[in-house]
Amino acid sequence: MNLRKKWGTAVAALLASSLALAGCGQSNDGGKTADSEPAGGSQKSVTISYAIWDKNQQPAMEAIAKAFTGQHPNIEVKIDAIPWGEYWTKMSAAAPAGTLPDVFWMHGGQFIKYASGQFLEPITDKVQAGEIDLNNYASNLGSIYTMDGQNYGVPKDFDTIGLAYNKELFDQAGIAYPNDTWDYAKLAEVAGQLSQPDKGIYGFGAKMDTQAGYWNDMLAYGGHILNADMTKSGYDEPASIEALKARYQMILDKASPTHQQMTDTDSVEMFKSGKLAMIFDGSWDNGNLASSDIIKGKYNWAPLPKGKAGRGNIINGLGNVMSAKGKHKEESWQFLKFLGSKEAAEITAQMGAAIPAFQGTQDAWVKSKPELNLQVFIDQAADATPYPSGSKSYPVWFAKEGEIMSQAWGGAISIEEGAKKVAEMMNQAIADAK
Repeated sequence: MNLRKKWGTAVAALLASSLALAGCGQSNDGGKTADSEPAGGSQKSVTISYAIWDKNQQPAMEAIAKAFTGQHPNIEVKIDAIPWGEYWTKMSAAAPAGTLPDVFWMHGGQFIKYASGQFLEPITDKVQAGEIDLNNYASNLGSIYTMDGQNYGVPKDFDTIGLAYNKELFDQAGIAYPNDTWDYAKLAEVAGQLSQPDKGIYGFGAKMDTQAGYWNDMLAYGGHILNADMTKSGYDEPASIEALKARYQMILDKASPTHQQMTDTDSVEMFKSGKLAMIFDGSWDNGNLASSDIIKGKYNWAPLPKGKAGRGNIINGLGNVMSAKGKHKEESWQFLKFLGSKEAAEITAQMGAAIPAFQGTQDAWVKSKPELNLQVFIDQAADATPYPSGSKSYPVWFAKEGEIMSQAWGGAISIEEGAKKVAEMMNQAIADAK
């Protein structure tokens, strides 16, 4: 999406300022559900469910839940950490059955599906009543979880993409670490120098991936994923095709594992085992990398390399949402509101779980791991492009994008043919959604 300058200015301004804090007290609207007492009256004890997909963030979420229960003794929060690979399978089955968790994590790429299916509880009246202020969150993240003028989610965190590198492999080769002067030519050059295919070691994981992969390349080369109003694909633009070819070339040059190798063992796992010198990865994954005894203390972060059009980067933000069929809506709202508070954001930051969305709390996340250059994720937000999920056609074309690109990455069709097929498919999905 050719929106870097437009969004970059807004993101930078928002990240640089702290707006008025939202009130975080109990609701006084007297709301009542079938299984709860009126807010403000005698309240019986209830347990609400909270589903997340990252076990590395579970300790922070448990700390937040404990702090919440300390303020609301009658409400206990049960956290269920479901791996990403299973999370959406379970949510997809639970949604039509009316058994979604009371409160759960939402991804921008899944939001339209759940909002349009009326599976999420709107919180527009709470926003309009001033119970929560969506201006308190960085990068206009509150707009991600809005559809047809209705608000559904409270921003939790935001993420950008960085270049993770193995210091030990660089030191052994006598090569200087990546820095903000690197471009894609330098990335490819050093990846080749660090590769030792006979030992199963490669310089870079040129993975077939979107958010943490070639979407960033396409933007840096001057291409885009979608045009500004999301009415046309950018995959078939010459700059986008050039970027895709450059990434794939590293596989051909044996500077990267093959597509099959990275399908059998994900590139992140290869990096954690010391078999990859560099990968693109999201800020959300730092805890995962740090959990590896093999590379703990031996890796760091650098900005993504520059392309012909500058530095590309995808920014996204997770949100917390409520089930439309929840039995404890008033209690769930109180917890949802607390999850969006400065207090919850500070817990998230101090425990290094994620970059909190609440204005003015990001520094604590950076300082939570002083041995790592986490500042790169904050700095890159100013020039980042929002994750392109804000249309009803997104769930259709995104599901098919990987099917087509896997043919190209696997060598069944050329990269150019794959890109053009994706563009044609995306444009048809956009037309069908009108």
